[in-house]
Amino acid sequence: MFNLTLPGAIHTVLAALAIAFGIVQFCRPKGDPLHRAVGYGYVGVMLIADGAAMLVVRFTGKFNIFHAGAIVNMVCICVALLPVLARPRRPGWGLRHYYWMSWSYVGLLAAAATELVVRTAPLANRAQAWAATIAATLAVTLVGYMLINRHRPIAAR
Repeated sequence: MFNLTLPGAIHTVLAALAIAFGIVQFCRPKGDPLHRAVGYGYVGVMLIADGAAMLVVRFTGKFNIFHAGAIVNMVCICVALLPVLARPRRPGWGLRHYYWMSWSYVGLLAAAATELVVRTAPLANRAQAWAATIAATLAVTLVGYMLINRHRPIAAR
């Protein structure tokens, strides 16, 4: 049904695993050893999934906005790790980590929603595919924005 290339299959499987890791992170308390372990798992699978995404070119045949999204996501993850790895940790490090990691996850979910819509909706042409892509991305981003602000650490409210 999907006819994925090897990079596409790697990207898909690891992105699905990252979605599961993100759900665990969202539902559990922060800062304990399991949070750290699942977080590093998320970072690892997302960096490989984003790297594999750079090799997928079936939609347009060349570098496109989806590749740019993968690069942005890699940047979000790296910037989210900086305050965690810094010693000594600076004031507000947890909030910076929270926002950058949260936006990485929202980007992942937006990409998943786009993939779902494009692969399952009866789209007649490329213009409809792009319109569906934009709609899915905007919807997930808006919901993500609301959830990020609702669940941000108490010190930031």
